[in-house]
Amino acid sequence: MKRTLLDLTQSILSSLSSDEVNSIGDTTESMQVAEVIRTTYFNIISRVGIPNHTQLIQLDPSLDASSPVLMYIPAGIGRLEWLKYFDSNILDTAIGSTHGINVDIVPPITTIPPPAPGYLYVTILPITQFIEMVNGFNPTESNVESFTFNDNSNNFDSSYTFYYRTDKQPQYCTVLSNYYVIFDSYDKTQDTTLQASKTMALGQVIPVFLMEDSFVPNLTEEQFPLLLNEAKSLAFFELKQSPHPKAELEAKRGWTSVQRDKSIINRPTYFDALPNFGRRGHFGSFFKSMGWDRR
Repeated sequence: MKRTLLDLTQSILSSLSSDEVNSIGDTTESMQVAEVIRTTYFNIISRVGIPNHTQLIQLDPSLDASSPVLMYIPAGIGRLEWLKYFDSNILDTAIGSTHGINVDIVPPITTIPPPAPGYLYVTILPITQFIEMVNGFNPTESNVESFTFNDNSNNFDSSYTFYYRTDKQPQYCTVLSNYYVIFDSYDKTQDTTLQASKTMALGQVIPVFLMEDSFVPNLTEEQFPLLLNEAKSLAFFELKQSPHPKAELEAKRGWTSVQRDKSIINRPTYFDALPNFGRRGHFGSFFKSMGWDRR
C-alpha cells in the first residue's frame, strides 16, 4: 500500500520512541526523519531506475530562423530513450539517399500513392559520429546551409559551425550538454524551423520529492516496504547512533525482491534458459505450460 510522507515519518518516529506529530514540520526531529526519507528515496531511484519515470514528451523549439535545426530538452528530463519527428510532406516517398536504385526498371502501370504523413524515427547519434556526418555536407550546394552554435555550459564559452540540409525530413540528431538537440536537416517547404508540436520522444523524467505531508513517493506499492525499512535503518544510525537489525534485514529482503522482479520482467527464468534435450511433444513442455518451473 502506498503511503504519504507524513505517514512514513510518523511510523519511523514511533519506532524511534519519539514524540507524536501531526505534520512533518512540527518538530526538528520530524524534519530530520523526513529528510532521511528523501535521501533514501533518491538512493532507491538511482539503484533501481524506476520504469514509470518515463513518459512521452515534446522538445522545446528554438523559434529562431537562423538556427532552424536546433531544439532543447525540456527542464526536468534526464535523458531521451528515442525520438520521432512528424513528416508532414505527402510527397516524401523515402528517407535518405537514392543511390543504387536501378533506373532501367520499367515502372508498373499501377501507381503507388505516397505514404500518409506520420511520425518517423530520428536516430540519436554520438556527438563525434554526428559531427563527422554533417561535416561531409557540401556548403556550396543549394540545399545545404549552416548556423553558428554557441554553448556556454560549464562556464566555458564555445562557438561552432554546423551544416544542415534544408530539403528533407530530419533523420539524425545529437545531444550536446544534455540540453541542446541538433538535427541534420529540416524541410523548409513545410516549416521555417523545427516545430515542437511535431516531435515525440520518450524521456526519463527526473523524479521530484516534495517536503509536504500529503506527498506520496513515486514508487510501486511493492517498493514502499523497502523505502520504509531503508529509511528506518538510516534514521536509527543518524539519530540514535545505533543499528536497527530488523529493519536492515527487511531492507535486504526488499532489495532481493526488487532484483528478482527485475529479472523476471527483463529476461526468462533460469529454467527457460536451460537447453531442452528432451523430445518435443505435440503440445510443448507440459511441465512449463503448467508453470511448475516457477513455483
